[in-house]
Amino acid sequence: MKKKIPNELLHSKAKWQLLVLIPLLGFVSCGDAFARSISFNAPEKIKSLLQENVKGLVKDEDGLPLPGVNVLVKGTKNGTSTDANGVFSIALKEKNSILIISSIGYLQQEVVVSGSLVNVVLKADKKALEEVVVVGFGTQKKANLTGAVSQIDSKMLENRPTANLGQALQGLIPNFNVNIANGNPKTGATYNLRGATSFNKDANDGNKIKFSNGSPFILVDGVEMDPNMLNPEDIESVTVLKDAASAAIYGARGAFGVVLIKTKSGKGGKTNVTYSNSFQWSSPTAVPDILDAYTIQDAIVKGLQMENGSVSNELAKLDKIKEYMDDPVNNEPYYYTDASQKNIIWRGNVNPYKEALLKSSPMQKHNLSLSGGNENTSYYGSFGYQNQDGLYKINTDNLKRYNALLNVSSKVNNWFKMDFKTAYNNSTYIEPVSPAGKGGWWVAMSQEPGRNVNMPMLVPASLHVPQKYTDNILSFMDYGSSVDENNSNILLAASPTINFTKAWTLKGDISYLANSTIRKTILPRLERLETTVGSYTTTQTDPDYISRYNFNSNKYTINVYTDYAKTIAGKHNFHGLVGFNREWYTEQDASGQRNGINVNVPTMSQAQGVMTVADSENHWAVQGLFYRLTYNYEGKYLFESNGRSDGTSRFQADRRFKFFPSVSLGWRITEEDFAKSIKPYVNDFKLRASYGSLGNQNVSGYYPYILQYGTSAQISYLMSGIRPVGITPPGLVDPNFTWETATTIDFGFDLTVFNHLEINFDWYRRRTSDILIDGLKYPAVLGAASPQVNSGTMDTKGWELGVKYKNNTSYGLNYDVTATLSDAQSEVVKFANNPTKIISDAILYEGQKMGEIWGYETYGIFQSQDEINNAPNQKLISSGLWFPGDVRYKDLDGDNQIAFGNNTVGNSGDRKIIGNSTPRYQFGLNSNASYKNFDLNVFVQGVGKRDLWINNNLYWGAGSTGTWETYNNSWTPERTDAFYPAYKNAARNRQTQSRYLANGAYLRLKNLALGYTIPKALTDKIKLQRVRVSASAYNLFEFKSVPKTFDPELVGMNYPIIRSFAFGIQATF
Repeated sequence: MKKKIPNELLHSKAKWQLLVLIPLLGFVSCGDAFARSISFNAPEKIKSLLQENVKGLVKDEDGLPLPGVNVLVKGTKNGTSTDANGVFSIALKEKNSILIISSIGYLQQEVVVSGSLVNVVLKADKKALEEVVVVGFGTQKKANLTGAVSQIDSKMLENRPTANLGQALQGLIPNFNVNIANGNPKTGATYNLRGATSFNKDANDGNKIKFSNGSPFILVDGVEMDPNMLNPEDIESVTVLKDAASAAIYGARGAFGVVLIKTKSGKGGKTNVTYSNSFQWSSPTAVPDILDAYTIQDAIVKGLQMENGSVSNELAKLDKIKEYMDDPVNNEPYYYTDASQKNIIWRGNVNPYKEALLKSSPMQKHNLSLSGGNENTSYYGSFGYQNQDGLYKINTDNLKRYNALLNVSSKVNNWFKMDFKTAYNNSTYIEPVSPAGKGGWWVAMSQEPGRNVNMPMLVPASLHVPQKYTDNILSFMDYGSSVDENNSNILLAASPTINFTKAWTLKGDISYLANSTIRKTILPRLERLETTVGSYTTTQTDPDYISRYNFNSNKYTINVYTDYAKTIAGKHNFHGLVGFNREWYTEQDASGQRNGINVNVPTMSQAQGVMTVADSENHWAVQGLFYRLTYNYEGKYLFESNGRSDGTSRFQADRRFKFFPSVSLGWRITEEDFAKSIKPYVNDFKLRASYGSLGNQNVSGYYPYILQYGTSAQISYLMSGIRPVGITPPGLVDPNFTWETATTIDFGFDLTVFNHLEINFDWYRRRTSDILIDGLKYPAVLGAASPQVNSGTMDTKGWELGVKYKNNTSYGLNYDVTATLSDAQSEVVKFANNPTKIISDAILYEGQKMGEIWGYETYGIFQSQDEINNAPNQKLISSGLWFPGDVRYKDLDGDNQIAFGNNTVGNSGDRKIIGNSTPRYQFGLNSNASYKNFDLNVFVQGVGKRDLWINNNLYWGAGSTGTWETYNNSWTPERTDAFYPAYKNAARNRQTQSRYLANGAYLRLKNLALGYTIPKALTDKIKLQRVRVSASAYNLFEFKSVPKTFDPELVGMNYPIIRSFAFGIQATF
C-alpha cells in the first residue's frame, strides 16, 4: 500500500526536493553498472550513495507547523532543522534509526524511523510555560507579568573573575546602573535604577544642590542587606522591579525601584558537595605616564620664556637635574645652594606611581558548599573565603572576606512548612592612610614635582644625618600609617508557611540583622628633612594621632501576609494578597582620638596628647499595610494592582501615613484566536502599561521635623583645665514638611519569536515631586538658615531594550546571546530658589538637564601677538597678558569681548551648553556557548555617548607631574599645529571649553572566560560527579577616546581600575 504524501510536503521548497529525488533514485537504480566502472572499493562507496532520504513534518499540539526545530540522528553528528513550514529532510545510513526532535519551549522526543515519512507532534514544555519570576512577597508566572521586571539567574553570574557581586552585575540588566568608583578592594558598588531620582544637598558641601542617583531598595531573601558583603557564589537569582506598579508593594522603601536577591537553596535528594577556587592576578588598566624630572623642569623654563619671565634660577636647576640624570651613579639626587653645605635643592628623578604601585597583585577565592535533603527537608550551606592584595607596593593594602550561609527548608506536615536562614559576613581591610594636608595619595602624586619627583623617599647616606625620610608623599606611606577596618553582619531569619487549602496560604517573615564596624587609625609623627640639613620638619595639617571608631546597628523586620487564588469557570483567574510589614532600626556609634602617639605602643592609653571623644544614637521605624490583586481572563487580558499604606517615623504624626497605589494592564495578543496561525513563529506577544506613585522617606536626618540643638566638637581653648563642648541653636523647620512622591508611567512589550528570540522594551517617565529644598532666603539678621520645604519637581524619561537569542543546534553547539541598551535623561521641572536661572554648580534652575556642561566655544590657539591684538578682548575671563600658544575663545554674542554675561541662562555671555556628562546609551552584550565539554563566555559593556570635562593636573600638567601625551602634543613656536595650548601653568587656558571636552564613550571587553569539563568517564574513576577547570579575564581591553592616562570608568585621580586574569577549578563530589 502506497503511503500518501502529506500536502505540507508539496509546499514551497518541498516541490523541488521531490524533483531532485526522482532522478537521484533513477541514478541509484543503476548502481550495479556504476559499481563495475569504479575501483575495487566500490561496495563502500555504493553504500554511502544508498542512504535513505527521510522527510518529515513537525507540528505543535494545535496542528500548526513548527519552524527551526532541531532534528538529530541519535548517536551521530548528523542533524538538520525544520524550515518555515515545519518540514525537514535528512539522510539515514541505517534502517530503524532514531531521530531526536527538540526545540526550546517543547519537550524533546525520540522517534524511530520506520518509513520514508515522519510526522511528529511536539508537546509544550510545561515547565517553560510555567516559568516564574520573583516579585514582592511571592512569585508570578513570567507570562502574566504586567510591570517592568527583569530577572537573571546564577548562570549569568558564573565564570566571572569578579571580587564582588557589583562587578558581576555590571551591564546585565538594562537601566540597572552599577557604578564602581575605583579599583580599591574595599570599594563596593553603588546601584541606581533608571537615572536620577531627586536632587539634594551635596554630601561634601551643604551649600551645593545637585541631582542625586538614589539607590533602589535591595533585599536579600526579603531582608535589607549590603550586597557588597555577599558571596556571588551563593546567588540564585537577581530580580529588578523597575516601575512603580511592581515596587508599590514595598511602599516608601521602594520609591526608586527594588532589587530582590535570592540565595541558593537545597534541591533535595543526595548530598552534593562542591568546592571551587579562583586564583587571580590584577594590574591597573591605566597608570599616568608622567614626565621625568628633567622634562618637567624644562617645561617650566620654556613656559616662563614664552611669557618673558625670569628663568635664571630655573635654568640652574635644569642643568643640575640633567647632570644627575646623565650620571646618577656618581651624582647625588640633591645639590648644595651655599658653601656651608646646609641648604639643598633636590634634583632626583622619582616616578611616584612606579614606586607606589605594584605591577600585579594576587587574589585567591575559595568556596565550599553542600546541598541536599529528602522529600521533607532540604538544605544548602556554604563557606567562602577571599584574600585580595591591593595595588600598593609600599605597605600593601589587603582585604580578607569570610562568608557563611545556611538555608534550611522543612515540611513539617501537609499544611505547615518552616524556612530558616542564617548568614554571617565579615571583611577586614587594612591600608596606609595619608595625612589630610596631602589630599590623599593619588592627588598628592600628581602634584608638587619638587617633592614627589625630585625628592627621593629616603635621605641619601651621603648627607650624614640620622633622619631617613624626606617630604615625598611616599615617605608617609612607608612610615607605618594605617587604617584597619572590620565590617561584619549576622542575619537570623525564619519564615513559617501555613497552607489552609491548596489555594489559601498564610506566611510570615521574621528577621534580625546586626551590623558592626570597627576602625582603628594610626598616623605617627613623621620627622623629615626637607631642604636644610640637620633641620627636621614635623608640621602637617593633621597632628600625629591614634583613633578608634565603633559602630553597631540592629534591624528587626516582621512581615505577615496571606494570599488566595481562585479560578472561576476555567477562565477567570484571581489572586489576592494582603499583608502587614513593620521594620525598626537602631544604631549607636562611639569614637575617640588622641594625639601624641607612642609608635612603640600604638594605643590610646599610651598616647600623651589631647583626647577628643564623640558618640551618637539614632533610630527609625516604618510600617505599612500592603496588597496585591491580579486578574486574568484566559491568560489574555491581564490586570494587576499593588498598593501600600505607609507610615514612617521621619515625619510628624499628622503627616506620617500616606497611601500609594498602582495599577498595570497587559494584553497577550498571541492568545487571541486571530493570532493562532502565527503562534509557531510569534510565540508570545504581550503589551504592557502601568501607572503608580510611591513615597520617598529617605530625607536627611532621622527626625527632621523636630527643632534640634546641635553640639560642636570640643573647642580649641581650655576652661578650668578642660575643653568645653559647645551647643548650637536649632534651625528652622517647615511645619508642612512631608513625603516626596515619585510617580511613574510605563509602556512596554514582550515578544518571543521562533521560540529562540526574546525582545523586551519599556519606555517610562518618572516624576519626582515635593522634593525637599531650601526655602526662600531669610534676612541674615535672623541668624538661622531657611527651612527645607517640599517645593521641587524633576522628570526622568528613558527607555530600555533587552534582546536574547538562544539556540541548541543539532550538532551539539548550544549558545545564547543577550543584548541590553538603555537611555535616561533627567530635567528640573520646578525649582523656586533660582528665579533668575543663575548658572552655577551650587544651584539648579528650571529646565536644566542633568549633566549639562556650560563652557566657551574654542576658536583655536593664538599663533602670534598680532592675532591677540586683533581678537576680541579676553581679559574679562582672565586678567593679565595673553601670549601666543594660549587658547582663543569665540565671541558668540558679537560684543568684541569674551565674557560670561551676568551668569544666567538668559544672559550667559559667550558661554553655552557644550556637552553633557550623563552616560547615554549604556549597553551590554553577554554571550555564552558550549560545545561538548567546552564552554565560553564573552561579555562586552560600554557607553555610547558621554562628554567629560577633565580639569586636573594629570591632564594639563604644566608645573605639576603632567603626562607625556599632553606634553608631546602641546603648542610651541616650532609646533604650531599642536592640539594642546602651550605647556605652562595658565588658568586662562583651562576654562571649560569645547576643544578639550573629552569623548567619554567606550566599549570594553568586560569578561572573557573559557572552561573545560573533564569527561565523566575520567571523573567517575576518582569518585567525582563533575570537574571543571577555567581561565578568565576581567576588563581585558577597551576602545576609548579619553586620554590613555585615564580609564573610561575613572577619569580622575584615584585608586586605579583593575584588569585581572584568573584560573580556577570547580569540583562536585
